[in-house]
Amino acid sequence: MKNVKGFSKIVGVTLLIVLVALAVLTYWHPGARTTLNGNHPNAVNRRKVVRVVALGDSLTQGVGDQQKKGGYTERLQTMIHRRDHVKVDLHNYGKSGDRSDQIEARLVKSKAMQQEVKRSQAIVMTVGGNDLLQTLTKNATINQQSQLNTQLDSAKMTYQKKLRELLDTVRHYNPRAPIFLYSIYNPVYVYFANIDQLTDAVDGWNAATKQTAGQYKALYWIDINRALSVGQFKSATQQAQLKRQSQDVNDGKISTKTFQATILASDASDELNHYLSPVDHFHPNAKGYRLMTRYAFNEMQDHQQWLLK
Repeated sequence: MKNVKGFSKIVGVTLLIVLVALAVLTYWHPGARTTLNGNHPNAVNRRKVVRVVALGDSLTQGVGDQQKKGGYTERLQTMIHRRDHVKVDLHNYGKSGDRSDQIEARLVKSKAMQQEVKRSQAIVMTVGGNDLLQTLTKNATINQQSQLNTQLDSAKMTYQKKLRELLDTVRHYNPRAPIFLYSIYNPVYVYFANIDQLTDAVDGWNAATKQTAGQYKALYWIDINRALSVGQFKSATQQAQLKRQSQDVNDGKISTKTFQATILASDASDELNHYLSPVDHFHPNAKGYRLMTRYAFNEMQDHQQWLLK
């Protein structure tokens, strides 16, 4: 009798394990994610249409995308539609050359932009690159560290004030929608890998942006700095070789003229960084925008309140 009871317990436990396993196999699949509040992406309270607004500069506009697919914005729209099975109503308000204050000024002036920001469930932004570029190109000689540090410290304070004004304005029109904010990157790293001043300037600028962004709720950081800066040169060995090659070419010095000539070249036929456009050595190409899309999508999957009703 005891043996029968023991056998029954074993059978019962085994059946329970089988049922749990079947449930897992039925309702879970590799790559499935949950939202912050524990809801599954396929839950019944998911939206049928998601409105996304993209604000920013040339990276949001999609400059450099030789495939003419709108940079990261249209790719993100397609990726969300295919993987989350939801219609995406996306509005792109990127404009090449805009600094933080200019993006904010456009939003203040445009009733159409204001209306779309109000209606959006998610906001994606690129900002800060032109603010930093303005500071760097004003330097007489970028390799003079003390002068660069002085200008950068002053410029960062001004930039953070403008960024707060931009984010305050966005939040004025939409207090709830999560904001997904891209970092900036060093577009000339592969040519000036030995110039630490440039790398430090980009890192410092990102730190200032992230510090300011940290004051806002539901604002998430998309860090593309290293991935786009180093391109295909990902290993320490490859980057050390880049630094040696750069040293041979520029001898550790860079002037405003050579800096501008490199990042604003119009007759270039090739680009050392496989993720950037050979036209201007500055903006991402299609491969670079695909990378930006993946990074944004992954961050949005980790914070899916925009997908829920």
